[in-house]
Amino acid sequence: MLSESFIASTLTSVKTPTAATLRDVGICVQEWQPTVNLRSTFKKSSTAANCLAVSQSHVFAAQSEKAIVHVYSREKGNQEAIVPFPERIRSIAIAGVLGTEGGRLILWETCTGRQVATTASHLQPVTSLVIDPTSNFILSGSSDASIHVWSLVDILSFTKPPSGRDRQQPNSPIHTFSNHRAAITSIAVGHSSGQYNVAVSTSKDNTAIAWDYRTGRLLRTFLLPSSASCLALDPVDRAFYVGYEDGSVQSVDFYKNQSIQHPLHDPSLQSTPAQPSAEDRWLPPSPDVGAVHSLSLSYDGMTLLSGHQNGKVLSWNVGRRKYASTLADYTHPVTNLIMLPLGGLASPALELKRVAHTIVKPRYDHALSESSNAAGTVPSEYTFSTHLLASNTPKPTAKSHSSNQFSEALTHTFFPESLMEEGLAELASFKSAGTNGVLVSSAPQSVVDRVTTVDNSQVTSLEEEIATLKKKLATNETARQVSTDEVTKLRSDLVNMRDYINELHQKQEQTQREKVLRQARKEEREARRREAWLAAEKKGKKGDAVLRRMEAEESAQTSDSDDQSSDEQ
Repeated sequence: MLSESFIASTLTSVKTPTAATLRDVGICVQEWQPTVNLRSTFKKSSTAANCLAVSQSHVFAAQSEKAIVHVYSREKGNQEAIVPFPERIRSIAIAGVLGTEGGRLILWETCTGRQVATTASHLQPVTSLVIDPTSNFILSGSSDASIHVWSLVDILSFTKPPSGRDRQQPNSPIHTFSNHRAAITSIAVGHSSGQYNVAVSTSKDNTAIAWDYRTGRLLRTFLLPSSASCLALDPVDRAFYVGYEDGSVQSVDFYKNQSIQHPLHDPSLQSTPAQPSAEDRWLPPSPDVGAVHSLSLSYDGMTLLSGHQNGKVLSWNVGRRKYASTLADYTHPVTNLIMLPLGGLASPALELKRVAHTIVKPRYDHALSESSNAAGTVPSEYTFSTHLLASNTPKPTAKSHSSNQFSEALTHTFFPESLMEEGLAELASFKSAGTNGVLVSSAPQSVVDRVTTVDNSQVTSLEEEIATLKKKLATNETARQVSTDEVTKLRSDLVNMRDYINELHQKQEQTQREKVLRQARKEEREARRREAWLAAEKKGKKGDAVLRRMEAEESAQTSDSDDQSSDEQ
C-alpha cells in the first residue's frame, strides 16, 4: 500500500505545557496517508527553522542557540552522536552542508569525516541553504540580504586553483545575487536537472524573486502583501507557496499571465513586478495557530502542509485553495517539515542503494588538507566506507533480466542460474569455431540447445516489443507536434490580434488629439479676428477689410505649409 510520511522538528526552548504528551520530543516521523499515525520520535533536540536535514539512514538537527548537531539513526531509532562545531549552526542542507553564524559554509563528509570550510563571504549568519537537483551548486542566503552560489564540486575537490591578488580565493562563491534589500528568509530551487533551472527566494523586504542561479540573472519580481517566513516550490515548478506571520499561506502562479513562451523567460514581463493580491491568501481555521514556520508539498503537489507557531500541522487543499484539516499537534512551534519519499512504490530501476550505517564525526585533519599534498592527489589516509544493500523490489523478470543482473549476482548466495546459462552459451559459441583451433565446448548438447532456444525467444519478443513501442512513440510524437503547432499558432494569432487592437486604439487616440488641436487653432483664429476687427473700428478703419486681409494671409500660410510637407514627402 502506498503511504506518505513527513518528518517534523520543533523548537522546544519555549516553555513546555504541563499536560503536553510530547514533552522531550524534538523530532517526529509522522505518517499522514492513508491514515494519520505517529511512527517514531527522537528526543533531546530543539531545532530552529532551516536547521533540519534527512538522509536515507539518518536525521541531522542543529541545536538552537548552541554549536552542536544531533545525529539520529532512522534504522535504529535512537540518537547516534552529538557533534560539536566551532560556531553555531544556523542552517543545514541535505546531510553535511552547514551554514554558520559567522557567514561561512562547513562541508562535512559523513562517510569519511573530512571537513572543508569556505571563506566567510556572508557578513551575517547564513539563514537558508539549498542544493540544486544536480548536486553541483549550493545556494546560501543570509541576514545581510545577499545570496551566494557555490560550486560543490570545487569545494570538495582536492585540486584547488592558485590564489593571488587578481585571482579568486579557493572555496569562494562563484556568483552573488543581491537584488533583495532585507534578510533572506527562505530559498527554493526548481526540480529540473537540465541546463535551465530557477531559484525562488523570499526576504523580509516583502518580495519574492525568481532568478537563474547559474548566471545570477533576475527573471521575475513579486511584491508580496507581507513578509514571507517560509517558501515551497511546486513539484513541477508551476507555482510557489509562501507562508506569512498571521498564519495564512498564498499561492503565486507563474503561468497567470498570458505569454507565448515561458513567463519567467519572457523579456516583456521581467521588467514589470507582479503584485499578488492580499485577498488571495488562504486563511487558517483560527488566528490562534500563529505564524507559519515551514511548508512542504505532497508527492502529487495537491496537498500543502504547514507548520505553525502553536505546534499544529495543517493540511491545505491546493485545488480548492483552502484549509482542509489538522494533521498533528506537537504543542511546540513546528520549525521544519520535510516530506519523505513515497512508501510502498516499487522501483525496479533502483536495485541497489548506498547507505552509510556509521556516521564519522567531522575532523579538520592536516593530512587531508590541500596544502600538504600535491595538487589533485588524494591522501592515503582518506578512506570512504559504505554499504550496498538490495532494495525490496519485485523479482526480476525476463524483460528486466539484463538490468538486474549485476545486483542479483552481487546479493545471491551462489552463482545465479542466469550467469551459468550465459557461460554455457559462450562456450557453445566457441564450438562453432573449433576447426580454427579455438577451444571446443564440452557442455552437453541438450543444455546448449535449451539456452539457444531461450535466447532466441527472448530476442524475438524484445524485437516485437521494440517495434510496437516505436510505432506508439511515432504516433505520440506526431500528435504532440500537431498540438504544439496549433497552440503556438493560436498564441501567435492572439498576440497579433492584441497588437492590432492596440494599434487601432493608438490611431483613435491620435485622431482625437488632432481633432482637439484643430478645434483649439480654430478658436484661436476666431479670437484674433475679433480682436483685430475691434482694434480697426476703434481707429476709425473698416474692420471687414482687416478681416479679409487676415484671411488672405492665413490661406497663403496654409498653402506654403502644404507645399513644404509635400516636398518633404
